Amino acid sequence: MYNMRKLILSIAAIAITAMPVFAQEKALAPSTIGDNWFLQLQGGATYSISEGFKDAGFGDLITPHVALSLGKYFSPAVGTRLQVGGWSAKHYNWTTDGTFKTKYIQTNADALFNLTNIFLPFEENRPFNFIAFAGLGYVHGFKDTKSGLTTTNMIVPRVGVQADFRLNDMASLNLEVAGNLLRDDFNGIKTGTNYDGTVNVLAGVSFKLSKDGFKLVDVANPAEIKALNDRINEQRASLDTKDSEISRLKRELAVKPEPQVIVKETEIEAVSEVELNAVVVFRIGSANLEQNQDINIYNAARYLLDNPSINVIVTGYADNSTGSATVNQRLSEQRADAVAKVLINKYNISPNRITTKAAGDKIQLFPTAQWNRVVVFTAVPAAK
Repeated sequence: MYNMRKLILSIAAIAITAMPVFAQEKALAPSTIGDNWFLQLQGGATYSISEGFKDAGFGDLITPHVALSLGKYFSPAVGTRLQVGGWSAKHYNWTTDGTFKTKYIQTNADALFNLTNIFLPFEENRPFNFIAFAGLGYVHGFKDTKSGLTTTNMIVPRVGVQADFRLNDMASLNLEVAGNLLRDDFNGIKTGTNYDGTVNVLAGVSFKLSKDGFKLVDVANPAEIKALNDRINEQRASLDTKDSEISRLKRELAVKPEPQVIVKETEIEAVSEVELNAVVVFRIGSANLEQNQDINIYNAARYLLDNPSINVIVTGYADNSTGSATVNQRLSEQRADAVAKVLINKYNISPNRITTKAAGDKIQLFPTAQWNRVVVFTAVPAAK
């Protein structure tokens, strides 16, 4: 029994020591074409810069502006959006010392640059992002017979910045300022100046259209993975050697006469439980099976297939250095269930031969806390 416990401890130590290999570095998980889309609803004001604007009061040239945008981020730093907006723009008329309006609709294609993620390490739930954008717009000015305005169409270069404040996983608030450079005839007046312009100040809400966003995942070092596989292969070879030795001893015992045993008023208690030569190790806070643990489930399954009169108790554990007792109890249940499913679905072990138990963090099999993130197999005789 001592040697069995010593081997289990050795396997657990090797498997758990290898776990930090997969948490040394972080990288972005691959995303699909359907990830990181967003919808923006914005409203605010437009200030017009055209002939004689300095002669008008600041508030005289402010009009409402609304915008609807659909966009996507291709990486945490770079994205694009298609925006439709507009309403009207006010201009100063020096002949009447008054203002008149130009009604228009504007379609924009913007490239987005998240400056926060460009200059700082990416964080999944950063509360604030500062974004710059640049693009081109197509502006259609509507005809107005009262003011003598004719229809206008023009391509408009534009730049701007946006402050984005995270609300939750699916929504954020934004404040945006954008400048648009228009042709001189945007307001229907040509005076020899090169351009007219508008400045949009908008506030709005952004909604994610998919739950999946950019995620950081662990990156493994190939050299360390190879070293881990080599150590696993060494353990496999050691187990094969032990199997061969057990087979040899069985053959020798088969040809020897059984010794006579005289029992005097003493009952010999049969061993009812034996820990199998296998232990399955898990990451911290996880019940997901790692690929490098397949050999341990395989060894337990092979023992059960070779011994149909033996059943197995699959007991899950959790370490008491992290989490609450309630969380660790549930986690140990999930670990035991995950291993039992593999025995049933992959190795065709009858569910009637498997009993799952969950010890939570009440029992610590091993002296090192993180070694107790395990599932242990115990062989028991089948009921007659």
